Amino acid sequence: MTTRKYCFGCNRTTVGQPLYCNFCGRSYDEKVCPRKHLNPRYAGACSQCGSQDLSTPQPKVPWWVPIAEFLLTWIPGLVLAVLSLLTIAFVLPKFNFGPDMFFALLVVLFPLGMLWAVWSEIPRWFRTAIYRMLQRRADPDGGNA
Repeated sequence: MTTRKYCFGCNRTTVGQPLYCNFCGRSYDEKVCPRKHLNPRYAGACSQCGSQDLSTPQPKVPWWVPIAEFLLTWIPGLVLAVLSLLTIAFVLPKFNFGPDMFFALLVVLFPLGMLWAVWSEIPRWFRTAIYRMLQRRADPDGGNA
């Protein structure tokens, strides 16, 4: 599985474990000096070499974002998995798999498949929504110029 880092500065993901966002150039959750020493995001100078030339980190992620993303990703997924197992265990055996029952089977399985597809997209749209909310909060005009 490929790992990705999400940048709240430009609302994009970078593949791997990079120190900087490939799109906006900000560092992830820490400041980095020219010698690539990692420092806390509140540091004024590098703790190892003393350089004051530190990178700009991405905007701080609110504490509730990882919790909400976890809840919005895993709880619906678990409910969907249980619903799928119940469908397999109790609904499918009741179907007579003749040509007349194909449509009824489709009516049961199609919505379940659509729910799985929507659930697999939650992290992407959730991050976009959080990013837009943070941008509105940072922009005192609300985006109106």
